Amino acid sequence: MTKLIIAGVHHDTNRSRSIVYVRWQDDPEKNLGLTVPFGCSMNTLQEEATKAVEALVTELTSATVEFPWEETRKP
Repeated sequence: MTKLIIAGVHHDTNRSRSIVYVRWQDDPEKNLGLTVPFGCSMNTLQEEATKAVEALVTELTSATVEFPWEETRKP
């Protein structure tokens, strides 16, 4: 089972958003930043980070990987 560790949180007051940063416990080279509700407290940060990870997992299940120029390569 993969364990993600909350490494930090940034509150961007100019854009009214917050970003939580997580890293893989078994591979600190892997890092991820995810948007969470603006100004969320330390009391709700773990819950909001979990929701953000779950939303990303859902989105990635149908994601495709393409080159940005893929449309121009087609005959």
